Amino acid sequence: MEHSLYKIRPALQADVKTMVTLSRQKRQSYARAQPQFWRPALNADKIQTRWFESLLSHPDYLLLIGEREDQIRGFIIGRLMTASEVYDPGGLTLMIDDFCVEKQELWSSLGGEMIEKIREMAKQKEAVQVLVVCGHHDEPKHQFLKNMGLSIVSEWYREAI
Repeated sequence: MEHSLYKIRPALQADVKTMVTLSRQKRQSYARAQPQFWRPALNADKIQTRWFESLLSHPDYLLLIGEREDQIRGFIIGRLMTASEVYDPGGLTLMIDDFCVEKQELWSSLGGEMIEKIREMAKQKEAVQVLVVCGHHDEPKHQFLKNMGLSIVSEWYREAI
């Protein structure tokens, strides 16, 4: 087995500030692509800090950090949930919305390690599928997800009214 350059571990309270910083960078990038839909709230960092802190003790959420040289380079947050009552995938779904890496070049290495680890954890908790949210414009992340064997199951369309 290849030796990893990264340490993947559960997120801690002390990690939240860096997680919010990485998330802010993603929000800014996404806001350039869809300025109205992803317009950050004035107090977005404060709101997200409280949200991430609340998830640390929530049993339905899995939060992982990817580190290298004692620096956080990325994070992933997944929520274990049941499908809508009209669907039966055969078990729980792991919904990953917050998934960030420090630089696009890290998707294939760090991103891959983080998604593999969270998949393992979710499978142990009886999840049978993983869903990952990705902005339409985010080509590096799209390519990474495709390379990891994920396929598109849904798209959203938006119009300002």
